[in-house]
Amino acid sequence: MAAESLQAKQLENAQAFFSCLNAYNFHGMADLLTADFTHEYFPSSLNPPEGKFKRNKDETVQLFKNAWENVIEGMQFLPPLDIIQGQNAVVFHVKSDGTSKSGKRYNNEYMITLRFSGEKIAHMKEFVDTKYVAGFFGA
Repeated sequence: MAAESLQAKQLENAQAFFSCLNAYNFHGMADLLTADFTHEYFPSSLNPPEGKFKRNKDETVQLFKNAWENVIEGMQFLPPLDIIQGQNAVVFHVKSDGTSKSGKRYNNEYMITLRFSGEKIAHMKEFVDTKYVAGFFGA
């Protein structure tokens, strides 16, 4: 595959990743990931969900599924504020909009780097708004 068409497919799959999350399509999201996919949560000053900074593919899918089904209602990633694409990587600056099961608004801000192996997402680095997350979860 030519480099230009591979980059186009990577960008398409990166955007599909967020579309799958917005549609609560966790199987579709999983199909976009490599078998050895990893997810890292940043910054390290925060206590990550379940105390885990790094997760494999199955753990990541379960993390999002649990958050969307049990913690947050109507969670959506809004259209990106910025997208930067490089060789085998796409970086998104995005915000979310949702409400917790207790009725509290959840409007976080993220910098998410997706790294690719071919057309599939091999690694996700998720930076969250430290102050917001600490306040929301009472950290």
